[in-house]
Amino acid sequence: MLAYTGTMRFLLAFGAVCFAALTVSAQQPQVRPPTSLVEFQMAIKQKRFLPGEAIEVEIALLNNSGAPLTFSPEDGWLEFTVVNLVKPTGEGTAVPRLKPVVINETFTVKHTDSAKAKVDLAPGFDLTRPGQYKVSASMIYQGARAPIAAEPVVLSVVRGYKLMDDLPFGMPSSDPESPPEARKYSLQQLTLTESVEIRLYVSVTDVSEATVFRQVPLGRMAGHDKPPTRLDRLSNLHVLHQTGARLFTHTVVSPRGDVLVRETFDSLGARLALKSDSEGAVTVSNGVRLPRSDDLLPIKLEAPPSKVLATP
Repeated sequence: MLAYTGTMRFLLAFGAVCFAALTVSAQQPQVRPPTSLVEFQMAIKQKRFLPGEAIEVEIALLNNSGAPLTFSPEDGWLEFTVVNLVKPTGEGTAVPRLKPVVINETFTVKHTDSAKAKVDLAPGFDLTRPGQYKVSASMIYQGARAPIAAEPVVLSVVRGYKLMDDLPFGMPSSDPESPPEARKYSLQQLTLTESVEIRLYVSVTDVSEATVFRQVPLGRMAGHDKPPTRLDRLSNLHVLHQTGARLFTHTVVSPRGDVLVRETFDSLGARLALKSDSEGAVTVSNGVRLPRSDDLLPIKLEAPPSKVLATP
């Protein structure tokens, strides 16, 4: 009986001590990990890309630090890393960085203000091989103890479906004594799974396709027919592709991959075509041009030099 009474007293005393400890703990404020005074986010609209295509990433900042913050390219405040996800578990290998990805301007974000910017990852990392990649980004600002990391994004690099035979051409060299550089055009389509949209591209590569000079997006592709293409006298590629029930877009791409012309035509029920004249200029036939705000007006080709010698 005495042993039982002693045990009960011990248990009651131990319970009282535990209750007092819990009461004191409840009265004390909970300690939470510190939160950043600047919010940093990263987003990407397109999730599938062709090898060598520009990969545009948008970053956003929200300043709640209580003071204006200034960011300049020399500060190295923005950092990207890319990992090739070679295993289903999410493990991968780091993609070598070719050069830093920077925003080439200085800007200031006032207290409670936000700022957005877009950067292209393609020049900074070798993303020419098909695969799945995880992109991570972090930033540091004046007064911060450690960098702030944004939520990573995952994208895929895939091969497109070729819609035409390759068109080789000679790219004139900047050195008059050097021979022309051999390049080629190809027309590819890519299905964007997030929007089930079929997008058309012009690829400008070397003959072996080992080097991709430019992947030029031409926009949404509505029809299933093979778009007509032609080379003009200056080796520019003309493409006429369907973008609506009766709408077609005429795009001209230079050997360097620059878009020189973009214009829209209404077919009016007729079959549109590309035709060449005797001077090597290419135009659209059987359609009516519809002016749009995003048009790039055609540039008239200069007439080739006359073979007739001038007389004094």
